[in-house]
Amino acid sequence: MVIAMNKKQIHHIQGNLSSRKKQYNYPGHLKIDGDIEEGCQVTADMVEVNNIIEADVRVRTGIIVHESITDSKIESSGYIESSRVKNSIIRAKHNIIVQKHVLSSQIETNENFLVTKGIIDFSEIMAYRSIEALNINSSSETPSKLIVGILCPDDQDQKIRDLYYQLKNEKKQLYSELENSERTIKETLQLIQKINEIKPSLKQKVKHLKQTKNRKALKELDPFFKQLNKRMESAFENYNEANSKKESILKQLDSFDNENLKKYEKDYFLRKQDRIDRSIKNTVNEPPFICVHGLISKNTQIQCLHSQKRLTEDLTNVVIQEVKMKIPNHPVKMKLYEIDIKKQKEEK
Repeated sequence: MVIAMNKKQIHHIQGNLSSRKKQYNYPGHLKIDGDIEEGCQVTADMVEVNNIIEADVRVRTGIIVHESITDSKIESSGYIESSRVKNSIIRAKHNIIVQKHVLSSQIETNENFLVTKGIIDFSEIMAYRSIEALNINSSSETPSKLIVGILCPDDQDQKIRDLYYQLKNEKKQLYSELENSERTIKETLQLIQKINEIKPSLKQKVKHLKQTKNRKALKELDPFFKQLNKRMESAFENYNEANSKKESILKQLDSFDNENLKKYEKDYFLRKQDRIDRSIKNTVNEPPFICVHGLISKNTQIQCLHSQKRLTEDLTNVVIQEVKMKIPNHPVKMKLYEIDIKKQKEEK
């Protein structure tokens, strides 16, 4: 590997950016003839590279990827350009342009997202100004979701959202574990009760066999008794274990940080509402739009701040079903729609 630097702060790397070092911080333009390898964490003003593979890249001005971004996280205060994107998370303040294909990725931009000659497959796209593509594919299991007209969450929004959902999921998990423990206790008690109901009749039978000196039948019953005792022993162990776990979960729920959960929940929804309010004010004169030159698959979901007339004109090749969502204090012409594309229109 050869690294050269000139007065314009252009760092030229002949070959790959090695994963051996892991972390790289460049104050200027980073030009790589090869790839950014797996595990690298890169910060620069601008990056130009062939491929990014399982890496974390942050840039200020922009990033150009000549081939593909795969299994990576990319953040840019400027623009992002790539030929392909796969299984990645990409965020930018300005335009994101992908020439050929976006697959199973999450994209966010406060400007335009353009795949004018390419395909969006099973991805979630959030673009404030517009989304444009040749085809958009979805399935019932993994629908593509398109969101336009709403400003993307900033770093603080993301942080509060992550903290809120982390606490929310932790509490949900505790209640789920509590439910499982209570179910185990109930089922174990039912089993113990059944065994106890069987025992008197068995004891009576053994007594009768002893009186009649039927040793063969007594011998045949012996393994059954051992199995029954083993099941009873196991049932008590399960009962005690489930009870102990239940007590532990109840203690965790008692000490759970509900105040922080409420705080993060309030902050998250207030910041989300603030983004919607700012989005409405900023898009009154220039409504956002989605333009699809080819086909949109069934199950694709579209959510937008949009005038209905503009939306239906942009999506002339699909049948849509709309559900109006209420937003307080919004301009008359701006509406938030949840669009579920049911089927393609038949070609005339």
